[in-house]
Amino acid sequence: MVKKSATVLFAMLLILSTGFFTDSVSYAAEHRSSKVVYLTFDDGPNQYTPKILDILKRKKAHATFFMIEGNIKRNPKTVKRIIKEGNYPGLHSVSHSITKLYRGSSKNVAIEMEKTRQTLLKVAHFNSHLTRVPYGSKPYMTQPFRDALANKGFKMWDWNIDTLDWKYNRTNPGTITSRVKSGLVGKKGPIVILFHDSKGTAQQLPIIIDYLRKKGYTLQVYNPKHHIVMNFWGDRRF
Repeated sequence: MVKKSATVLFAMLLILSTGFFTDSVSYAAEHRSSKVVYLTFDDGPNQYTPKILDILKRKKAHATFFMIEGNIKRNPKTVKRIIKEGNYPGLHSVSHSITKLYRGSSKNVAIEMEKTRQTLLKVAHFNSHLTRVPYGSKPYMTQPFRDALANKGFKMWDWNIDTLDWKYNRTNPGTITSRVKSGLVGKKGPIVILFHDSKGTAQQLPIIIDYLRKKGYTLQVYNPKHHIVMNFWGDRRF
């Protein structure tokens, strides 16, 4: 009887573990492909964020939003909507200032990200440790800065397609889409696209989403349980 029970238990564990293993392998295989894209938006939330959220909802897509601490305070309803609709909230500092972040103490970035984390937690009851440092991690996030950020348990994401929408969103929004298309050529592995919460980006977003899907790309939202490394330093801690 004991032997039979042990055999049944072993069989159940084997089935469960096999399912978990299969799911894990499936997820890993999907994310090694060149057909996974993360849409990410910086500097919000602001007056353009609701429009972007409308488009994402209509297109049944999700994105990751890296938010400024002051903008979180000023736009609590939008922050809550971002989360409610299945998007992921990330941290993008308090000051967005090269001088305040990268001059002086190597702890400055970690301090600002921690303040932003606490504000997000207070406003939306969401505890995020995903950061994107302003202007990207190179050249500013040298070893001491990265050590301080890692010691606080933060992750750090850059990107591998830059739309330069901050430059073109007013003068030539079509260039945003063109840069996405050209940026995809020859890229392998997960793709992270950098956008900003802006009028021109919102205008082009439906076109970009349709194009990505037509080309067979799957749009993903950041998931801390399946974190991928995406930083210019190749620092595996992040």
